[in-house]
Amino acid sequence: MTVITIDPELCTNCEICVEICPMSIILPSSEGETPYSPEDAATYCAKCGHCEVFCPEGAISTLFDATYYQLQDDTFPSIPASEIGKYMVMRRSIRSYKEDSVDKGTIESILDIARYAPSGMNKQPVNWTIVHDTEEVKKIAGLSIDWMREVVASEDDHPLKPLMPGLISAYEMGIDPICRAAPHLVIAHAPAEYPTGYTDSIIALSWFELAAQAFEVGTCWAGFLAIAAASYKPIQDELELPQGHVVQYSMMFGYPEHKVRGIPGRDPARVTWK
Repeated sequence: MTVITIDPELCTNCEICVEICPMSIILPSSEGETPYSPEDAATYCAKCGHCEVFCPEGAISTLFDATYYQLQDDTFPSIPASEIGKYMVMRRSIRSYKEDSVDKGTIESILDIARYAPSGMNKQPVNWTIVHDTEEVKKIAGLSIDWMREVVASEDDHPLKPLMPGLISAYEMGIDPICRAAPHLVIAHAPAEYPTGYTDSIIALSWFELAAQAFEVGTCWAGFLAIAAASYKPIQDELELPQGHVVQYSMMFGYPEHKVRGIPGRDPARVTWK
């Protein structure tokens, strides 16, 4: 099966496609011909689309199924380093949310960006579950507390066990220490056996939180929930993930109650030059 096609009328034999193909399945042209990819190489194609988007003449078309990001025009934005730097370092973990729901269209726009996050071999294993119903978020937070109660009551050691009585007590007083009363949750999940599923999910969620900021949506990593969901069947049953999938990590999100008005200090980067 052929996975790419090269238009000989447009191709100038610059062989950039040969150079940038991460799987090295595009071969140099022979005299008077264009570069090509052997049919038996299709098995090894990562479907990354590098050949298509790096071709200066637009001579390459991919033949595999893919949904493209919709650009508003044909130009790529040029963002000054100072601006992209300021945008990134102004990201904050939001723990106080308005009650207003984020509409599904906005969430889909954020996910449309996050799906472009890099993944191992471009396998794109990350699946998303959006808990949009605020009452369902509350239920999942309660189940996480139930898990903590079981851990505290057991004889088993757990690294978070010393924290759990305080978290349980806060919950019983009407404070949500799990989801911070956020209106929504995003769960990144992937097949349990997939070797880079966790790393790919963390990268994808990082893209989600950076993209969310552009839509004035705040996020916070839901670590207690992610840890509980890794072993507590009632949460797993509630999420109804596809067979064989596991929660890789989770994040709460919604409209922030308060506006970020500055950038806090951080330790300098610890760097070793070799």
